[in-house]
Amino acid sequence: MVLFSLVLDAQQGFECGVGRLIAKLFELGIVKERAGMFPARKSYDEACAKLPADIVRQQLINSHRNEYETNGRTFHGLKVLIPDGTKVSFANTQPTRDKYGEGQGHYVQSQALGFYELSTGTFEDFRFEHCNSPERAIAIGHMDSNTTRSLYVADAGYNGMAFIAISMDKNHELLMQLKNCALAKKFLKTKKRSAVVDITLTKTHLANYPEHPHLLGTCIKVRLVRTRGTSKLRSQVLITTLIDEVAFGWREVTKLYLQRYCVELAFRHLKTRIGIERIRKRKLLRIEQLLFAAIVLFNLSAALRNRIRRPGLLPEKAGIKLHCFTLCIELVHLFLQAALSPQYGIKKRMDLSLRTIRGCWFIYKPWRAEPRICHTPPSEFSVQKGAVMLSEVEKAKFLSVEYEILAQQYGQKELKNA
Repeated sequence: MVLFSLVLDAQQGFECGVGRLIAKLFELGIVKERAGMFPARKSYDEACAKLPADIVRQQLINSHRNEYETNGRTFHGLKVLIPDGTKVSFANTQPTRDKYGEGQGHYVQSQALGFYELSTGTFEDFRFEHCNSPERAIAIGHMDSNTTRSLYVADAGYNGMAFIAISMDKNHELLMQLKNCALAKKFLKTKKRSAVVDITLTKTHLANYPEHPHLLGTCIKVRLVRTRGTSKLRSQVLITTLIDEVAFGWREVTKLYLQRYCVELAFRHLKTRIGIERIRKRKLLRIEQLLFAAIVLFNLSAALRNRIRRPGLLPEKAGIKLHCFTLCIELVHLFLQAALSPQYGIKKRMDLSLRTIRGCWFIYKPWRAEPRICHTPPSEFSVQKGAVMLSEVEKAKFLSVEYEILAQQYGQKELKNA
């Protein structure tokens, strides 16, 4: 029940007070009324204090694992993970300051790093570390615990030959954009689409990795790939450990890298719709509980959307229908309610929710300039839109003029000039 309340609070954007939250749980049939009274605020707080944050984080991992076993796919046998980070601000209390430190503007901030799995659209893991923790160090820690051979699709912030060598040493692959350096400029001058180069690690490469001195002098093979340019966007250089140019064609590799924007959309939902940056709790335990509950809510919403359409490993074609993810977030509590307290008619409500999500969609436009607008089919009582509405307006104007003439002709209305 406590975990359900945390997810429900995240679904409400962390704006639901304890009193309203308990009333909502009673309305959904999760909390029973005893002796004509709701549970007290104190009893609810005591129940939340008994739930460690690690248990909520484990539910996050379980939600991804269950979905991956059902709908997971690989890219040539590699699990595709997209790491990306952001800063999350907390209440300025002594426990939060001691654990996460002060960021810019003297706010208590945490370095949050999520690992987005592409085939299911869920987060495999989400880590909140000290604000000064480098993202690459957190990613290396995830590679140590990741037993499945994976392909990490990262942005240019993860550049570093030592980071590439460490990932290869841990039996993982990398694909990321190469910064505008001498190696990239030299490769662009060759006008090749793909080339394999040898890099020997020096002390400069290992300056930020003093715990890996054994890599000094190691020679690694990396592959450079040039993307297609447009009239408004010049070609970019990608660096990857996928050496085989036959198995991993440059077109397929560049298309796969375009999918990195999916993690940006996921963070947009977490920040705007769910609101992980607006948690107003002061206790460190409650903050961590709600943070992981927010990711659990996102994973459950992605699992709900996958029952209608699974995301592709490569970019979708323009003009197809993609279903609204915000509506999945709003309706996920119905499915949690069915799992916690099955009631009469709950299956019909779940079926109606799936039909509602299936009917709410938008047209996918790559490199779009305008925002997405969901298309919800109008009901019988809704106002018509578009060309139908214009024709109805013109018809109404014509009929009003005709009725005016008839009313004056039959003496039901006097002329204005009379």
